[in-house]
Amino acid sequence: MALILLMVTVLGSCSEEDAKLILETPDDIEISSDFALKIELSWDEVPKAEGYTIYRADYDPFSGDDPDDLDYDKLEEVEEAEYVDLEVESNSTYYYIIEAFAGDVKSEESDPEEGSTLAITAEEAFDVLAEYTAGKRYDAALASEVPTIILDVIAENAKTSTDLVFIIDNTGSMGDDLSAIKNAIDNIIASLPSGTRLSAAVYNDENSDPTAWYEYIDLTTNHSTVKSFIDGIFAYGGGDIPESVYHGIYKTVDNLSWSSSSKRMMIVIGDAPPLEGDLSAYSLKDVVDKCNEERVVVNLYPILID
Repeated sequence: MALILLMVTVLGSCSEEDAKLILETPDDIEISSDFALKIELSWDEVPKAEGYTIYRADYDPFSGDDPDDLDYDKLEEVEEAEYVDLEVESNSTYYYIIEAFAGDVKSEESDPEEGSTLAITAEEAFDVLAEYTAGKRYDAALASEVPTIILDVIAENAKTSTDLVFIIDNTGSMGDDLSAIKNAIDNIIASLPSGTRLSAAVYNDENSDPTAWYEYIDLTTNHSTVKSFIDGIFAYGGGDIPESVYHGIYKTVDNLSWSSSSKRMMIVIGDAPPLEGDLSAYSLKDVVDKCNEERVVVNLYPILID
């Protein structure tokens, strides 16, 4: 009997030590509403939490729906008490719920909090593309400034044996800019560090021209073939103002035979914001992930032409 009583006592003690951890609900959630292509979230750290699960629901401001009744999908798990949502569209409203976790233990879900985006602009689109791919945005007020900026980007960033790509918007509004690039292409090629492999690609509006909206030439040390490709580019079409920026960049990163271990660069030259949602095969997050995955680190140096 004494042995049995001892076992009961020990088991009772273990049960008390393993009492369920209780996590506080994430609080003081701040969500941005002053960007077009991203929503930034932050909240107070929850003691003993190992991470946080973020849920999101699309919201129509004209629906009158109660945020508590929306369908929330799991968006991401993060370790820090902050997150940047790049899977958003401009001029849109979303609601977010945050839940803390430690192992299998979860906190109560936070109350839904609203975040929204502004109308898309080319300036922010190129800024964000550069920011999340370790690049930098440059601006050209005139077509005549584009070659000088290209030369500056090469001088400041290219190294021996760089993989360098020019990806160019060839819609109708880019005619003067294409002419300026063609006129300076010999000087641009002459400025390249030794061993540079060069490539070029063009993108248009896939929805206006589903078959010929994109072309490219692979990376090569035969720079004269890339010069011929660029000389053959002509500006046309484009439909509405946004163009297939995301799809063009994604397709180029996916197509090229990257091999440089010193530097991999893309110089993106355009004057219009990206198509979004159903009009684009890829999102901003898709492009950023593609540029950074599997050791393919591509630095984007967009040149935004006013």
